[in-house]
Amino acid sequence: MEKSRKTDMAFIASMNDDLLQNILLRLPAKPFAFASCVNRSWNIVCNRILSLPKMVSAFSRNPHQFEAVEEAIDKALSEPIRPDFVIANITCGNMEDTLSLISKRVGTRAPVIVSVVAGVLGIEACNDKAGEVKQNDQGMHICPSFAILLTIGYLPGIKVDVIPVIQSKEDTEAMIGDKFVIDIRNFVSEVSDHAAPACLMLFGEDTHATEPIIRKLDYAMPAETIIVGDQKGEFLHKRADELRTVELHKDEIRVLAGLIFARDRHRPIEAGRVQFHTAISRGMSPVDLRYKVANAISTLPKWPATLMTAKRIGEAEVLNGEQILDDIEANLLGNPLWEADPYIGVIKRRKYSVGLDQKPKIMASLVFHQVTGADEQYLTVNGAGIKTGDHFQVYIPDLKVAEASLTAVSSQLRNIMSKPNKQEVVGGFVFAASGRGDSFFGRPNADTSPFLENFPELRFGGVFCDGEVGRSLSVEEAEEKQVTISQRCLHVVSSVYLIVSYACS
Repeated sequence: MEKSRKTDMAFIASMNDDLLQNILLRLPAKPFAFASCVNRSWNIVCNRILSLPKMVSAFSRNPHQFEAVEEAIDKALSEPIRPDFVIANITCGNMEDTLSLISKRVGTRAPVIVSVVAGVLGIEACNDKAGEVKQNDQGMHICPSFAILLTIGYLPGIKVDVIPVIQSKEDTEAMIGDKFVIDIRNFVSEVSDHAAPACLMLFGEDTHATEPIIRKLDYAMPAETIIVGDQKGEFLHKRADELRTVELHKDEIRVLAGLIFARDRHRPIEAGRVQFHTAISRGMSPVDLRYKVANAISTLPKWPATLMTAKRIGEAEVLNGEQILDDIEANLLGNPLWEADPYIGVIKRRKYSVGLDQKPKIMASLVFHQVTGADEQYLTVNGAGIKTGDHFQVYIPDLKVAEASLTAVSSQLRNIMSKPNKQEVVGGFVFAASGRGDSFFGRPNADTSPFLENFPELRFGGVFCDGEVGRSLSVEEAEEKQVTISQRCLHVVSSVYLIVSYACS
């Protein structure tokens, strides 16, 4: 027996690095971690394997929460990876239990975000096929079936952590928005030689404070910072090296959590470079109707909505809610109004600053509000923050626009691989509107088709949400044919794609 053991050890020791690497590549994450501790030569080979970034997603539709979480974790950890961050998106169930299960399996070093979403999409853990799961559309009284999407990332050269926005009763939106921006800048300055993060992934709660904070973030971050996310949901978070999530004090609420990706100042010069890219598939088309808000009244902040009257651009007559709806219906060429699901896109020109020392600047943002009703006095739309004098245009969901936009996104992703520095796509994530998916397109996997067409081996993931976040610019024609260029960070009926690539030095 002793002779046999010595023979085995001699054989292992005599293996060349190529053979050893070929064996270690096939190990799941935990045995791989043990293998890296065997001796110095094994550790060198393991580090060589992990010199390339990796982002792996897997989802399970197992209706039993514990089994589904374990199934998704097993799949995500079925290959060598050292978790730098973990994102778990669930359709229902207990967020605390999910966070606890993840922490037990991946340890406390990695930051974790757990969020409740309208659905998940990506590659299934049990069969490696693309699919999607959405919450039941029949209402909140019917409990949706449990599903989980788990995403684990390892990005050498990038420092990652979670920064939350917690609001107490005394805090104003301006105060918590300033603190969020300053906290992000402080984290970046601690770990990076850059002034701003490379990417922000946001997960928000459905509160009235979320929208203005995201718009302030859009103002404060430079154009090269990628911003994507889910505006409305529920979340828990655990920061890097923390044992558990932070307990809220009385009268505190969660508003937003940002997963911050900053370039590490200690990245070796010879190492390659991780890049973040974004693309947006829009699903709305404008109706040729432009208005100016004549009067706007905001309702209770718990369920924010706005009552408004408006004037057509260039006219003096003030229109009530029913008159505005008649205008919209007349331009829909006979299509039923409520089947069209109309929105108004409001250009909000607001002053922004961060802290007391900075002089405020004006930024124009295009923000969508769904039309929910009308009467002889007012048009009612969801959301707040609309002011008298704001300009808006009517938009409706449009399948043809969405299909054409998907084709454009697929072409955009294809261009990433054709760049001269030979970038390799190592991860992908999509934030898709809850109104999209198989039922909207009438075919399966439409929202994930840009990934499937261009990167068939990529283990991407995504969520359905009620408020997609993704930076872009819009060109709007305003009063007297003036052209307004506005920021467009908050979307509806759209899919926002995050692509992570790697280029060798």
